[in-house]
Amino acid sequence: MRRFSKNSGIGHETASTCRTYRSDRGAGIGVKLHAPDPVAAFQRASDSTSTYYVLYGTLDFDARLLPKGNGTNAVAEPAPIPAFFRGNGLSPTGFNLRFDQPVTLQSVCAGPWCGGAPTHTPALAFVRVVGDELLLEVGPCGGQLFPEPSKAVLETMLQCINGNCASN
Repeated sequence: MRRFSKNSGIGHETASTCRTYRSDRGAGIGVKLHAPDPVAAFQRASDSTSTYYVLYGTLDFDARLLPKGNGTNAVAEPAPIPAFFRGNGLSPTGFNLRFDQPVTLQSVCAGPWCGGAPTHTPALAFVRVVGDELLLEVGPCGGQLFPEPSKAVLETMLQCINGNCASN
């Protein structure tokens, strides 16, 4: 399984595929959506100074613990959620490295919108190593977790890890 670590960090502003903005008609807050892109997520992970695992499998956690939104215009990180990821990690020959480990699911909220994740659904995940912890951050517009990726997306990830990363 390839562990990425290179030049620039990945934070909520760069990891998210949406941006919050303030309306010029008042104090409201909105979200501009951009289509989640696994290739962009791969490139951010590859460029990051952090270490990432690229995984394909299922996430198991108590969905009742997902936040419903903070009711304010502030960006917030609700309590982390213990989870377990079952699947495989990406190597230069495919998703063939068994990965069955606990991860921490961290939802990020932007005003009333919070990141979520499906349970028991095949997904492509970019999991960051933070000390001894494996962290999967999910923002209100996605960006690190891609449920039910197509075979073409998984094949593109294989191309990416072998140095030929182009958008679909």
